[in-house]
Amino acid sequence: MLREMHRIVWRALIGAGAAALLSACSGLSSGGGSSPYGAGDPNLAAPNPAGGAINPFLVDGRAVLRALDAIAAVSGKPLRVTDLNADQVNGLTVEVQEPAHHVNVDQYIVSVDGKLSGPEPVKLASMDSGPVTAAEVDQEAFDPKSIGFARLARTARDAIAKSKFSDARVSEWELKKAGPGDYRWYLYMQAARARPVAVLKADGSISHIQF
Repeated sequence: MLREMHRIVWRALIGAGAAALLSACSGLSSGGGSSPYGAGDPNLAAPNPAGGAINPFLVDGRAVLRALDAIAAVSGKPLRVTDLNADQVNGLTVEVQEPAHHVNVDQYIVSVDGKLSGPEPVKLASMDSGPVTAAEVDQEAFDPKSIGFARLARTARDAIAKSKFSDARVSEWELKKAGPGDYRWYLYMQAARARPVAVLKADGSISHIQF
């Protein structure tokens, strides 16, 4: 899992119990319904361990972009994010900088069945124990539309082929900014005998495969 931090520690959701409940229930409630973001691709994406539908955001970049538009309609524009991830159960989780108050970050979740929840405030803490400033959040925030989500399905297919495990499927991905113009985007895969990881560039192409 990508957990690389700079000066800000980004966890500790306010009201995390509600988020945990959403995590537990999302897979269970979506098995019989259809998502407005389409169906997950079983040839590329890992199944939902909770028994629900396959997460469409794992390998469908068009679905990710549409979900970002839905979040922006609630959060306000310009949409700048500090963290995005998709997993088998929760759908798409996005941490968004408030446009009017740059020191604030809120979490939004688009579940596997397409339901949008949030904003859920994220409690920030500076690694030097001082107060978090808007300038620090600005350094971590970026425009998600600058990322190559459009080629996500092709990248997932290429990653499976490059892993040399034909049964590999994408189980999670995580993306955040590492520095000016530099991003850390990891595509995690599951196979019967391996857990390969594709390290991606900002344009969505594969940098290398690691195990």
